[in-house]
Amino acid sequence: MAEAQPILLDITDRVATITINRPQVKNSLDVEALSRLFTALGTCEDRSDVGAVVLTGAGDAFCAGVNLKGYRLDDRAALRAGFREVAMWWHQMLHRIVRIRKPVLSAVNGVAVGGGLGLVLASDIAVCSENATFFASWMANGVANDGGSSYTLAKIVGFRRAMELMLTNRTLTAKEAVEWQICNRMYRNEEFSKNVTKIARQLAQGPTHLQAYVKETFHEGWRRSLEECTEYECQNILTSLDHPYAAERLAEFKRGQRTNPLMIDLM
Repeated sequence: MAEAQPILLDITDRVATITINRPQVKNSLDVEALSRLFTALGTCEDRSDVGAVVLTGAGDAFCAGVNLKGYRLDDRAALRAGFREVAMWWHQMLHRIVRIRKPVLSAVNGVAVGGGLGLVLASDIAVCSENATFFASWMANGVANDGGSSYTLAKIVGFRRAMELMLTNRTLTAKEAVEWQICNRMYRNEEFSKNVTKIARQLAQGPTHLQAYVKETFHEGWRRSLEECTEYECQNILTSLDHPYAAERLAEFKRGQRTNPLMIDLM
C-alpha cells in the first residue's frame, strides 16, 4: 500500500485547499511535511487560477505543531541540529503564508497546538469548528516560544492576554478563541465545512491585487511610521488605478450603482 501524502492540495473554483494529512500524529509536522507544505504554498502563489488559500487538517486535528518523535534527547548536538533544521523550514513556511499575495484562510477543525497555533495567527482570516482548542504549549514542552508567536500573538490578542496564554499554559476553547480574536467566527461542527467553502469562494472571487495590498500594508504598517504608511498607501492607490478593476468599479459608483457583490459573509 502506498504511503499517504503528508500534504494534500486541491484546487477547485479558484480555491486552493491545503490539507495537513497526518492524522495519526494529530497533523504535527516534520521536515518532509514542512517542505511539502512550503512547496504547496508556492504552487498557490504561482497559479493564476488560485484566488484564495485554505489551510486545514485531516481528521480531528488542525495541527499539533512540530512532531517531536524521533529526536534523541540524549544527544545534545543532534537535538540542536534537528531543532535548527525544523525551525528553518517552519519559518520559511510562515513567511510564505504572510507574504503570499492572496488571502489565506485557516479552517481550524480541531486542536491547534504550539506551531499549529502559530499557523492560525499568521493567516489572514481564521474560522473554527466548535470542538477546536488552542494551546500555546511551549512552556509545557520546556522550549522557548516560536511559530512566529512573538510577531503575531500580542498584536492580535493584546499584550496582557498574550502573556496570560503563554505563561499560564491555558487552553482556549473555540468560543474563547473568537472572544480573543484568534478566530473570526466559530461554527457548529455540522455547518463548519459548508461555511469554510462559502467564505473561501467569496474571498477567491475578490480583487486579488487589492487583497495583496491590504496584506502587505497591514504587516509592514506595524513597523513603519505614519509618514511611511501613508506614502505607501498613496503609491498603492496610484498603482491600483491602472488596473481594469478600478475603472469598472469606479464607473459603477459614478453611475450610482453602489452594490457590493464581493462582500464576504462570515455570519
